[in-house]
Amino acid sequence: MLFISYALSAETYLDEKFTAKYDLKKSNITFGRNVNKLEKIGDTFKFEITASTAGIFKLKKDERFESSIFKIHNNEIKPSTYMFTRHLKDTVEVIATNFDVEQNHGSFDNIKGCISYSEIKTETIKHEDSDCSAQDRLSVQIDYRKKLKSGKYNVGYFVIDKGREREYEFKFIDTQVIDTIFGKTETVVVKKIIQGNKRSTLTWYAVNHGFVPVKIEQYRKKTLKFTAYLTSYIK
Repeated sequence: MLFISYALSAETYLDEKFTAKYDLKKSNITFGRNVNKLEKIGDTFKFEITASTAGIFKLKKDERFESSIFKIHNNEIKPSTYMFTRHLKDTVEVIATNFDVEQNHGSFDNIKGCISYSEIKTETIKHEDSDCSAQDRLSVQIDYRKKLKSGKYNVGYFVIDKGREREYEFKFIDTQVIDTIFGKTETVVVKKIIQGNKRSTLTWYAVNHGFVPVKIEQYRKKTLKFTAYLTSYIK
């Protein structure tokens, strides 16, 4: 069991930039690679993930690009736009979400909620968010790392997930020392559950390296679908 202490003033910071690369493996065969990149432009952050097939699996084209643009307001991450693009051999899928396009006001001009919109093909989907706390699929990853740095393990989120409204739950499972690109690495193991979805993930976050995910297992029900391993991390 690891005993982790926190100096809150030092550990609640948000990295202003990093590039993390992952190999995706199934049955010890690499079938894909991900590049995660965070950068700060002025007072705005951009987090993007580029994913593509690798090796012999390149013949089956599957390229994905996701991006989230967000700001920090009152020490909280507030996404403004999210974009998802997927290129298959013969088709292209595009999904976009604009956050907080409208705000509902109550008496004395107090904000009572936010309204966001997702565009999927020719369909526009309206999302009502009573406390303006919605995250997207990418911003929630950055926000949860920020929560871990402040000692918060069990956290729930309302997430607009490619146009669908989801409840995410992050639950602390264990602490482990595993081999990573950093050597023997102290990690916290967290399970992410998506309500109403068969998918879940186990993630190993590196305690002494800004809680970067160093290993990720994705499950469908109880079946392991693939494992992602961190291969490079540059700040």
